[in-house]
Amino acid sequence: MKKISLSFSMLLLTVTVTIAQPRGESPKYNPDFNPYEKILDDTARGKRTAKFLKNFLPPEFARDKFQSSPCNDFVVLSDTRIEQFKAFVKQFKSMPSDPKQMKMAEDNFKKNGVTKIKDELIYQWEYLEKQGSYTGDANEPIENLLCKTKGSVQYFKSALAYLEELNKLFPGAPGADEGIKISQEGIAKYGNNKSMLASIKENKNAELANVYMPKAVTQNAEWEGWFKNWFLKEYSGYTLVRQALYSANWYVKKNEISGLPEYRQIGTAIGIKGPDGKCWVIKVDLFQDYLGGKFDVSRFKLAEKKETLCENLK
Repeated sequence: MKKISLSFSMLLLTVTVTIAQPRGESPKYNPDFNPYEKILDDTARGKRTAKFLKNFLPPEFARDKFQSSPCNDFVVLSDTRIEQFKAFVKQFKSMPSDPKQMKMAEDNFKKNGVTKIKDELIYQWEYLEKQGSYTGDANEPIENLLCKTKGSVQYFKSALAYLEELNKLFPGAPGADEGIKISQEGIAKYGNNKSMLASIKENKNAELANVYMPKAVTQNAEWEGWFKNWFLKEYSGYTLVRQALYSANWYVKKNEISGLPEYRQIGTAIGIKGPDGKCWVIKVDLFQDYLGGKFDVSRFKLAEKKETLCENLK
């Protein structure tokens, strides 16, 4: 009977835990969760010091969650973890610590420094400076680019909190002062939405300014008409601004064994303006298969699509 009661109790506990924490939900994404809460509960000075040093790391935050919008909840989460980390260090400093372990940690930091953190800060700085100018950014919603920028800023905040506390506990670690300076400058320059958006738009416009319509190598009303009809079917609501053929003649692909044609191909660039006011340069290829002694069956394939400044289509 006792065995049955124990099994029932364990089952009830499992159900309760399952209800309290939905499947797949991790406490690391919950700002109410404090990862430092019980680390310093040990009354033995040596064990408490060892646990502190093991957990004395830059505050963790959901870095991978800053790839797309919305991400403001993760900014709050990150700021919360940073404050929890500061409170954790403050609590430790208010308690007796093991001098031997602290001296060993200080010597280790002075020997090895924080080169990895400094290098990551430099990388994040360069990433921020170029945000909006990467190849895939043209089709990326600006809200997503803003979140990526916020993720880098939160890394600056996390690193700054850690390095400042490191300098107080173990002064003289190589790279710490440089890391603090980079973090402070990054936060000062990109620490608000306005400055983030300004940088992203500046980079994005610089990239768009370099996207132009190619020069037409020939004019052929029939070919241009084929592409125009395709465009009208595929891009409803868009305006065709300009077209420029980049094929002067058909490219004919022949079979390597028989020598007979397999298909022929021509291509064009089309400057278009969308209903949202954005402009694009698309490149389209037309294929015609060789069937029954003649070329027939037209197939169109979108080869490229790049956003550009509308004035570049004039």
